Amino acid sequence: MAQFPVRWSSPTAARLRLRELMSAADVLVLPGPFDATSAILMARIGFEAFWGGGYMGSATSLGVGDLALTTMTEQLRFCSSIVDATGLPVVADCDDGYGGPLQVARTVQAFERMGVAAMVFEDQAAPKHCAFYDEFPLRLIEKREMVAKLKTALDVRSDSSTMIWARSDALAAGLGVAETLDRAHTYADAGAEAIFVPSGNLDDLKAYASGWGRPVPLVMSCVNFGDLSLDQIKAMGFAARLDPAAVILAALQAVDEVMTEYHRTGSLAHAAGRSKTSKQFAEMLGIDTAVELESRYLVASTADGAVPGRVPSTTASHA
Repeated sequence: MAQFPVRWSSPTAARLRLRELMSAADVLVLPGPFDATSAILMARIGFEAFWGGGYMGSATSLGVGDLALTTMTEQLRFCSSIVDATGLPVVADCDDGYGGPLQVARTVQAFERMGVAAMVFEDQAAPKHCAFYDEFPLRLIEKREMVAKLKTALDVRSDSSTMIWARSDALAAGLGVAETLDRAHTYADAGAEAIFVPSGNLDDLKAYASGWGRPVPLVMSCVNFGDLSLDQIKAMGFAARLDPAAVILAALQAVDEVMTEYHRTGSLAHAAGRSKTSKQFAEMLGIDTAVELESRYLVASTADGAVPGRVPSTTASHA
């Protein structure tokens, strides 16, 4: 993992690593960080790649649901923060590409410059929204429009190791397994390097995966299937699982419990043992590394006759 404040990481290396993970025998787990620090923590736990979800980008940037309210640049900022914090492969949820082929072209080149390993484009019609919001009807664009977006994305990328994934919401829209397979096959034929189909119906997902019959890897969301094991997912025919909201849901529950008690009692004494310490937090953010680097170069500058700056103390409190 990259370590602040110097990021020793290569976007191309991360992209090649993602391809390696996607082609491995084991199912790749792609949890969705809600910010840079949650990504750092998960990298330390051992996760090797991340989902830069539009839902999380919208929730953390605007405090709203996944309702096409975030712009391309806001989602870009969210995904790039995860890339920059970890140096690990990040799969960026690029929604519908934020428009037609011209907008897709700009999106691909902007996200690629920021170092993401893969981008996912979907076939929802604008304004799009989370596929799991039953309250909103799902409308899809024509296959030819989606193919145009995919071919644009593939043609304008500057690094051939950058993966372009296609997402179809045909199952979630109630169009059935046959239509889903037709769309997914069309997108794979257009060059998509992985296929993601979200659905809250496990039987539909199993039927779709069993009828796939292509070498292009399949990806599923476990929003509604958190209890599925990796062996079960592999047996169904999927190469990767997304867990878009698991991290933020756990974090919000912890905040709710600790801060509700604080509000009730006026004390944080009960939080001991249930929270990271300030020292652990500072270490996770690379403060010791920052101090060592600054000290090293300030010493060199002093030797050259320059006036040194203040070197922060590792024992200082971190407000």
